[in-house]
Amino acid sequence: MLIVVAGATGRTGRRLIPLLTAAGHGTRALTRSADPVPGAESYPLDLVAASAEDLDAAVSGAGAVVWLAGPGGGSVESAEALDNTAATALMDACVRQGVKRFVLVTSKGTDNPERSPDFLRPYLEIKAKAEAHLAGSGLDWTVLRPGGLTDDEPTGKVELGTALGRGKVARADVAAVVAELLGRHDQTGRAIEVLGGELAPADALNELTPQVNIVDFLFDLKRLGRVHLAVFGGSTGEAMAEAKEHFTNWQVSENYVNYFDGPELHFSRKTRWRLEFGEGPGRHSGKTEYWVMVHNERGEGVFRFGLLRPEGSEEHDPELVAAYRVFRDHYSNKS
Repeated sequence: MLIVVAGATGRTGRRLIPLLTAAGHGTRALTRSADPVPGAESYPLDLVAASAEDLDAAVSGAGAVVWLAGPGGGSVESAEALDNTAATALMDACVRQGVKRFVLVTSKGTDNPERSPDFLRPYLEIKAKAEAHLAGSGLDWTVLRPGGLTDDEPTGKVELGTALGRGKVARADVAAVVAELLGRHDQTGRAIEVLGGELAPADALNELTPQVNIVDFLFDLKRLGRVHLAVFGGSTGEAMAEAKEHFTNWQVSENYVNYFDGPELHFSRKTRWRLEFGEGPGRHSGKTEYWVMVHNERGEGVFRFGLLRPEGSEEHDPELVAAYRVFRDHYSNKS
């Protein structure tokens, strides 16, 4: 897979490129200079001055984009121009070019900038705006928020979480987490903090996403009754055939595009699955919807299950909504 790295010549980016090469990826390094970037295709580009066409060309053909760029302690204005305006423009280019995966590296504290010292707050607020834009982009995204960065030698051990305390982490270990995240679709839609710790990145991600027995989950879901099933990714035809075999009385949509390219989708007990529950206005209908997304760590595919309204009704059956919420709470505690 071709990985585009913004900030490839920075202190974290230089540590990431060898890891991508070792994993068999090609790397396109976006850099303001025309100097060669060892191990990568050097792609001269001023991210702040780049046009939409420039950015489209920069990400064309990529399977994923990593944002590691930063103003390096410059003014608030320069941080706004790079960390928000340029970053969000690159995200938009990914949407236009069909690039699916985007890993954004920001900083601890972006979830609560108001708790930070006054001198730091505006920088965190700028990064938080970029995070919010990414979350609404429709991309397969993950935000990584490191603690205090050091240039220490890599330990190969990290701590990951959503609300860690204070601490530091080596840039090389942050790079290792980024490299691992690129293939971990079970971490989509998450903002993850990283500090130095005791676990290898893959193990730390596994700890962050406890395993759910997918077969038990599916048959528990089936008991809810009126559930709409859509399948994304992998070999959709194969996935649909298997879905129809297991859920013969369900409505099955067949006209969804593939969100991921990958092998045949399986109901496998052996892989780690992540659940995402949601409740709110539907993207197309504007009406309240209740749903759960199910996807695995290998990006083999995604199931989306949503409650169906009774025929001819604008509202969901209250008993079904109540049952859904019990189901959601039960599995939220597990996952």
